Amino acid sequence: MQILLAADASSEPEALAPLLSSDIKVVILNPKETSVEAASQLTKGASAIALLISTKSGISKGMIDLWSYAMDRQFPRMVIVNKLSMSETDFDDIVLIVNRVLEQGVTPYLVLHDEVGEPTGLISLESREVHDYSAAIPNRYMADSELQTLVEEFASEYADQLSAFEADSFAHGLLVPILPVMESKLIGIAEIKEYLAQIN
Repeated sequence: MQILLAADASSEPEALAPLLSSDIKVVILNPKETSVEAASQLTKGASAIALLISTKSGISKGMIDLWSYAMDRQFPRMVIVNKLSMSETDFDDIVLIVNRVLEQGVTPYLVLHDEVGEPTGLISLESREVHDYSAAIPNRYMADSELQTLVEEFASEYADQLSAFEADSFAHGLLVPILPVMESKLIGIAEIKEYLAQIN
């Protein structure tokens, strides 16, 4: 299984690729455009497509063009958002942009931050489990009642979205997860791998 990791150079996909799999094909897109012919060549042999978007640079025309090609052909696909640290644009902002200019996706996780705004982990909207990456060894535990209350509205919306899909919808190119990642702390790496493992 080969995963196509497509990004503009500013997203630095070479840092993410080795953390995900040894079978990743990294492609730097032309920010201004990606022709149908180019998209056809880029996706040849790919089992899934991951579009890496930086909060610092957003979505280019090249990303939109490749995504349209992949969507029309129902490739299993996901959006990965990086550069979460100290950016004026955050994960939620990129999710809104993705939903507007690419297609409607789902956000299985929200980013948790410390007092100074640095990402420390994720919370699963399905299980309400915290994926804590603040220490050297990642830890998972149930969110406390206060945090569960804070995310309740998002969790309810996510559950409504999921109700329209089957369990294997991602593998069939129907469900598009939007996932945050912070390579330096390994935030989001295991979560991305869990989705990719659904593809046979």
